Amino acid sequence: MNQRRAAIRSRALTVGAALTAMFLLTGGVSVSCSGDPALDPSRPSDPSNPSGSSRPASAAMGQWVPNTTYDTCTQEFHDSFFVVGPDGKRYPTWHPPVAVDPANGRECSFGHEHGRDPRASALWAFVRDHYAFDENRNGVIDPTERDLSGIPFGYVAEQLIALNAATGDTDANRFEDHVGYKIAWENSVLRERVINGQVQTFDLFCDVLTVIHQESHSAESLASNLHQLTYAIDCNRGAGVSLYSVKLLANVMATFGDPATFVANLPATGFTEITFGTAQPATSPEGGVELGRVIPTIDNVRNDIFVPITQTSNFSTGLIETWFSAVSLVKQDGTELAAFDPAFTVYSPSRYFDPDAIDGIARSIDICYTGLGVAGQFIDDPFNAGSIVRQARGVECSSIAPNGPATARAARIAFDDPRSPFNGCRREVTFAASTVRNGGGATIWYTDPYGRGARAASFTGGVKQYVSAVDNTTQGVALAAKIFGGDLSNCQAGAGIHAPN
Repeated sequence: MNQRRAAIRSRALTVGAALTAMFLLTGGVSVSCSGDPALDPSRPSDPSNPSGSSRPASAAMGQWVPNTTYDTCTQEFHDSFFVVGPDGKRYPTWHPPVAVDPANGRECSFGHEHGRDPRASALWAFVRDHYAFDENRNGVIDPTERDLSGIPFGYVAEQLIALNAATGDTDANRFEDHVGYKIAWENSVLRERVINGQVQTFDLFCDVLTVIHQESHSAESLASNLHQLTYAIDCNRGAGVSLYSVKLLANVMATFGDPATFVANLPATGFTEITFGTAQPATSPEGGVELGRVIPTIDNVRNDIFVPITQTSNFSTGLIETWFSAVSLVKQDGTELAAFDPAFTVYSPSRYFDPDAIDGIARSIDICYTGLGVAGQFIDDPFNAGSIVRQARGVECSSIAPNGPATARAARIAFDDPRSPFNGCRREVTFAASTVRNGGGATIWYTDPYGRGARAASFTGGVKQYVSAVDNTTQGVALAAKIFGGDLSNCQAGAGIHAPN
């Protein structure tokens, strides 16, 4: 396991050295939601089917409140999108950014999105079976029970609450905002393998689905390293299956670096750990070897976005955020059951770090209305715009601020305005190997919320995991990193998406 972790650390550092280059190594798989299915009355979170509404609510329910300036959907309508988790509680789940409220028959917008509709994923049936609640305790997931199932946002955090209640350590509970939950998936991803340092096509196809809580709009994730991660993969087609087979559905509160710190990729010094704030919870565990949360800073903005008149701003390096993980499911005896290490990238987040700003948060939209003078000083007064020698230059700003820093203050767009392009809508996921050491073992396991103490029997605070009964470490197959994701049609004009998202 130590060798695996060392390899992860090395790969994360190599990948992070040029974050944009990471997505050019193997070619991205473009994601589009334009073909996603319409809401189905058989879906439990469709308000036309109230089944399950009497189940107890999880702590994640009811967290979203509409912004009355921009959001036209009600909280009641939003909370009607729910699923019943394995513990029998109601959880919020995926919903479209725009929907018709049956209470009045009018279309409304929620102002945020949760990524791709999971129902078009090849793993959807597998996911629903895994999360379904066996209400009648007959040992079989009946159709009515499956109909109430889906992807439960906040499921692992809820089990952490249950575990802490049993131990009396309620200060260790983790609370996550609603809009941070993002779903990404891709079907039939052709894998590649590495032989003697060369990337070669490998006859292996995988379906993959991830859910991450990745907050990119406030100071919360500058300090908090503990975030819910769901990782599902099934590599089951192609001649390479005989050499590398895996089917996994893991749910953990994953560490992305250390608490009360984040990582900055500074132009002068490279990766640098920045100490900031207090993690929630304050007792969050230390990270492992993962690089953690690489968050853009004012130094990145100065170096890559504020450029002279002859250049174009590079927002892909100056305003990009990538979170690196290194997750293990570990048995009670300390041996590793499964391991995976996806990385999650957000382009154009609505905030970046500035130590001189309130709470360390500067708004990305303000980049379009400011610049640097000849001495490197910030200038945001439109009457002094003529003295600016370096400013943001590119379509990101020209579309909303054609006059740049000369834009009158009254005409400037707020950070949470749906017209702002800095809404965190473009995201990508990078994944490589998914290691399983479970030859002949049980496929259903229960761990604590951190992925530790895996056992076959459920327990208070236990999180349900699926690990296929294989050992894919024996053939020595090294898989290359693969990327999927991109711009989401959820965020196209008219959807009303805005920060916080």
